[in-house]
Amino acid sequence: MSFTIQDMLALSSLEDALLIGGKNGLYKKITNIMVMEAPDVEKWLTPGQVLLSSFYSLQHETPINLEKFIAKLVHYKTSCLIIKKDRFIEEIPEGIIEACERYDLPLIQIPGNTPYSTIISEVMQILFNEKVKLLDYYHEIHHKFTRIALEQPTLSDIVCVLEELIHCPVSLLDYNKTCIFSTQERYAELNVVSSIPIIKKSYMNYSYNRQSVSTAADPQQISTQLIVEIPNIGNDFHYLAISEADKKLHKFDFMAIENAVSFFQMELIKKFAISEVQQNFRNDIIDDLLANKFSSKEDMYEAAEVLKLYPNKKYRIVVIQFVQPSEKSFNDVKESTIDKQQNKRFIKLCQQYWLDFVYRIRSNRIILIMNADHQTDEEFKQSFQKDFLLILKKMESKPYIYRIGISHETTIDDFQTQALHSLKIIQHAGRFKTTSFIMNYEDLGFYRVLSEITDASKLKELLPYKLLLLYKKEPELVETLRAYLDCNKNLTKSAEMLFVHPKTMRYRINKIVDFCDINLDDPEELLSYNIGLRVLPTMISQNEHDDL
Repeated sequence: MSFTIQDMLALSSLEDALLIGGKNGLYKKITNIMVMEAPDVEKWLTPGQVLLSSFYSLQHETPINLEKFIAKLVHYKTSCLIIKKDRFIEEIPEGIIEACERYDLPLIQIPGNTPYSTIISEVMQILFNEKVKLLDYYHEIHHKFTRIALEQPTLSDIVCVLEELIHCPVSLLDYNKTCIFSTQERYAELNVVSSIPIIKKSYMNYSYNRQSVSTAADPQQISTQLIVEIPNIGNDFHYLAISEADKKLHKFDFMAIENAVSFFQMELIKKFAISEVQQNFRNDIIDDLLANKFSSKEDMYEAAEVLKLYPNKKYRIVVIQFVQPSEKSFNDVKESTIDKQQNKRFIKLCQQYWLDFVYRIRSNRIILIMNADHQTDEEFKQSFQKDFLLILKKMESKPYIYRIGISHETTIDDFQTQALHSLKIIQHAGRFKTTSFIMNYEDLGFYRVLSEITDASKLKELLPYKLLLLYKKEPELVETLRAYLDCNKNLTKSAEMLFVHPKTMRYRINKIVDFCDINLDDPEELLSYNIGLRVLPTMISQNEHDDL
């Protein structure tokens, strides 16, 4: 579709022209043509220009300066140099011809009786016609996409329209580059052999890669595929993939692709805005159900029905929290804020494994209301864990520690109690477990008793008095004692856990023994301090520091 030097030589105005140098540059594209009679070309040259000249201003230049002049034209991406042989220049200098040959800059000689105006007129007419074609084509594709917009299209409808315009198979991919929809089934699953970015051209607003791919049916047959990211706000991005198995894409095709990407953006943003409004409405209902904020059961059941939750069915409430591994320490029980995009991807993957669940994403945790399926607590936990680990494998994210609490089977009437139990699991177990866990309420054991004590003075009674004093005076020694006892009184292991030297660990333990007057060989004393070390974080989380 582009107008090249080779095409220009076929014009009637250049029937007497001679190509005398730079024949390897005939493929170069033409964007403009103009007359040059001054050597300061850098002030007005643009890429793709054809220069017409009598060489009058350069006729007395030295060979070195003429060489530099040609190099300057090449630097500014001039497509061709046409020199008129007349009274100013009878013979084109050999140095000019050699330089044009070396730089692959086409050098054309025309007779003195050839008018500039005829050449310029013919070249500009072709360039003008090409721009008109581009404009007409742009109008056509814009009209098609505008028309389909009025019909409330699906994303697959847009993909099909693009295929009609460019006559190449098109696929829509998700953020994992997994095919969502393809106009041709054989391009739905491809193996990517290699991928390189495409240098951006003037008609490209988006970033493209060209991939070498093979199909599952024929791994040896390699073809190319263009892939472009569809940017989006507040939601997962997508990709468009266009197969070049049958033809290479040209700039007219890119015009259609660019319009399709822009149209996809608008549709995805619109869908995201609608889904956000709907989810916010659902979130309000979920919050009210979990907090039991209804004045009557009838109101509660009516609200639950909007979420397709019914009073005669059994459910389980699952609370999930992702935290950074570095955030877990004895004194740090602060919950972390989770990545919004990651959580949305997690929910999308959950929808592939579990049907008809309701979800609520908070700033620091995810709440799922799931069908109970009449399983025991342990059976449900095992089934959930199996699917959850498969989901984690599919997620592209940095490693997190996960904390998961699962409620008993429950009905809508008891959502508040069971949601609180699930939350207590991740709060209390998170204080003593440094690794990921999935737990039922019964799995808390002794910590379940702690979670049910809301009176701080009762918790205080479970603490050895000397441990309270140690916490007030040197709280870092409490963590030292905790690590030492958790490692079965092994100095080396506990020192590694706290990233200190074993000698430092020994010094600290001796200091603790002296301060607390504790006998580390007495099982009863060790039990008392072990209990106290587990009770203390609960008191800290209740903001009772001033009363210790």
